[in-house]
Amino acid sequence: MKSFYEQLISFILSACTALSFLSVFPRSPATESVRFAASLGAGWNLGNTLEAWRIPEPDDTETCWGNPKVSRELIEFIGSCGFGTVRIPVTWFQHMDEQGNIDQAWLERVNEVVDMVLASGMNAVINVQHDDQSWLIADEANEERCARLLCGIWSQLAERFADYDEKLIFDIMNEPRVVGAEFEWGGNDEGRAVVNRLNKAALGTIRAAGGKNADRFVFITDYAASDLEENFEALEVPDDSRVMVSLHFYPGTAHRSEFEDCAEKLTFRERRDIYKKLRSFYNSFSKKGVGVCITEFGWTDRAHPENLAERASYVAGTARRFGFCSFVWDNGADFAVVDRNSLSVLYPEYLEAITAK
Repeated sequence: MKSFYEQLISFILSACTALSFLSVFPRSPATESVRFAASLGAGWNLGNTLEAWRIPEPDDTETCWGNPKVSRELIEFIGSCGFGTVRIPVTWFQHMDEQGNIDQAWLERVNEVVDMVLASGMNAVINVQHDDQSWLIADEANEERCARLLCGIWSQLAERFADYDEKLIFDIMNEPRVVGAEFEWGGNDEGRAVVNRLNKAALGTIRAAGGKNADRFVFITDYAASDLEENFEALEVPDDSRVMVSLHFYPGTAHRSEFEDCAEKLTFRERRDIYKKLRSFYNSFSKKGVGVCITEFGWTDRAHPENLAERASYVAGTARRFGFCSFVWDNGADFAVVDRNSLSVLYPEYLEAITAK
């Protein structure tokens, strides 16, 4: 256990760090992309639901990872918690035929959930999530088939939602990578180049689809939606005023529930590193007029709620000062924020930190 003096020094260092950082948040260019990203507010991920998959395929993929079916009551509850945008991860490969045609019943269900979110007054985001477990392989050997299927999905979705306004956002890919490779999460030059080409091809498909797709806001991402500098600095952003960048940021978490990633209060070094990482996002994108959203962040430790809330407050608050929006990952399990069955808040301090304005 830390002594009183150690705790006092830690507090003073943390306070000084926070105060020093308040004066170094540069102003972003007032482009459409930057303004819209900042306007999305606090985001919530409908995790382990429409993106759930299992082989062999279960009768109901929506519930096979342990969450209840999405209901209007759940979405309205999320809105009442202070969230402005819901990201709806979707996996498609178990709902497509060999030619890439999406099963109409599945498309109807995705449409139904999108409509629930929009009817609640929030923005909605849909994506291509766990198709990396099947055909979405970011290497040259698989690129032709990958591009065909990815563009096929976005062609069908763009046609389906052609009359929906800018409150519906398309998120082209989740964490495009080569699953199982030695470089799966770190990436390589080939993978980064393939991801750039896939982003460009899918964006072109969306823009050519007619209706309101010509002006729809669209997320692109780097290899593995990575916060590694070599990956996000290699991302090629198309010359398109309504493109934003999606990145994932899980600082200090091992992504596993058995790790106490919030056992200690934030240190001076952690605050500095978080600030530097978000500043690098700003320098690479926002400074150049491209909006940034951290479309996934969170921690698994629930044994230390005060420290959990502190980390969320610092990450989300710092992101907000840079003009980013951020979406907490909620999978209904170790990353849960709310109880979807009882429609109650599991960790009020955590929620308050995430949704603070």
